Amino acid sequence: MVTNKQVAEKLYQIADLLDILDVRWEPLAYRRAARSIEDESQDLTQLYKQGGIKAIMEIDGVGKGISGNIEYMLKHKGKSDKFNNLTKEVSKGVLDILQIPGLGPKKVKRLYQELNINSIAKLKSAAKKGKIQALEGFGKRTETEILSNLTRKKKSQNRIPRNDALPIAKKIINYMGSLRRKKSEIGDIDILVSSTKPNQVMNFFTKMSEVVKIITNGETKSSILFDGFLQIDLRVIPPESYGAAAQYFTGSIEHNIILRKIAIKKGYKLSEWGLFNRKTNEQIPTKTEKAVYNILGLKLIPPEKRIGGKEFATYSLKKN
Repeated sequence: MVTNKQVAEKLYQIADLLDILDVRWEPLAYRRAARSIEDESQDLTQLYKQGGIKAIMEIDGVGKGISGNIEYMLKHKGKSDKFNNLTKEVSKGVLDILQIPGLGPKKVKRLYQELNINSIAKLKSAAKKGKIQALEGFGKRTETEILSNLTRKKKSQNRIPRNDALPIAKKIINYMGSLRRKKSEIGDIDILVSSTKPNQVMNFFTKMSEVVKIITNGETKSSILFDGFLQIDLRVIPPESYGAAAQYFTGSIEHNIILRKIAIKKGYKLSEWGLFNRKTNEQIPTKTEKAVYNILGLKLIPPEKRIGGKEFATYSLKKN
């Protein structure tokens, strides 16, 4: 199943490619749609099954053109014809360059247009030869930072051991995802904060001294590159939704799909935004994960067991 996060990431990539190609207005539209998809409480796949493309178009910032692209992604396992067509004009390698701290769309566009740099290999070669510092607005310092950050990026391409990720996560707040499920290797760190003052939380998070790049910065979700090699995603949700959100961001995709189906059978709608009565749309407060599982007829399932298999039979309350 294609997740909302996957669709949003692809839309952001399309926006970046459009920026590189000097297309006006479209990049803004794609980024706005991506932010809305990130904040959408319902799974796009389920939304599309229930209401088709019209349901997708009801999402804020998603018009006819972008909804068509989203529909294609949902039908083709996350692949995008729009993205594929753009990468025929600009190499996909520029997206890798955009992940280098300090290199945003404007600078990457200049590197591409003036030095034909469309891959990490070409970027590294140009920096070593002193070609980048010759560009107006770059300079020797920028070139040196690029070489340094390229070394850091090489480290980040590999998943890191749990024992390395854990101390970093504990320095910040409650962690979720594969780290909480006790996976041996971690791709990134997901952090969840319960607060009635999300702006203050985001401000603190994005201004930590170890932050080398802010990837996204929104009202309820931000992503940073921490210490140059580890991506950390932060979500801020209200206290009454914490249990549902913690469950959502900890469980594997397979586990969450099964749990949502259980919720539907019992007359509820479950998402990261909370547990709701399907008929009245009234929210059932779930300040803890235990509350979520108990309402759905289950004992609290340990994070490391949430893989989408026999855990539901094992932890059913009916067994007692």
